[in-house]
Amino acid sequence: MTEKSSVSIDATDIQIMKELQKDGRATNAKISKRVGKGISTVHARVKALREHGYIEKFTTVLDPKRLDRGTLAFILVTVTYRVPGGSKVISQRDFCKDIAGHRLVQAVHVLSGEYDVLLKVRAKDIEEMNRFIVDFLRKKPAVDKTLTMFAMDTYLDTLSLRGLKGIPE
Repeated sequence: MTEKSSVSIDATDIQIMKELQKDGRATNAKISKRVGKGISTVHARVKALREHGYIEKFTTVLDPKRLDRGTLAFILVTVTYRVPGGSKVISQRDFCKDIAGHRLVQAVHVLSGEYDVLLKVRAKDIEEMNRFIVDFLRKKPAVDKTLTMFAMDTYLDTLSLRGLKGIPE
């Protein structure tokens, strides 16, 4: 990830970002009414927030169940950084980039502690998840062991950053 220049933000910027988190399609006019600032002010601030990397992108959140991706698992992975039987070193970054390229993988996180990587994976069903784990993930030379946990129910799954700088929700 490239570093963006650091610019301080204020309560108005945070309010604008929170409005965009609620509705990424909201017009500058709609946001200006909600935050009590002029349309041109909102436009300029959104542009600056994008240029300085506070807003990475605008996106659409899809319903995975309606799109045949209703099975959610979190998979902990322990990585061995040497290919078994050889001296070749496997880069953790390369391993993560490779895994991140799979169509079922939604998130890849490098961890501290007993496990090295946490994957968020969505599949159609248990069978598809099994194929991902057995036929793809565990065949990677860097994978030492995995621990798969299936989500039984979800109470919160958001892209929004909450509780920014003490501004009430």
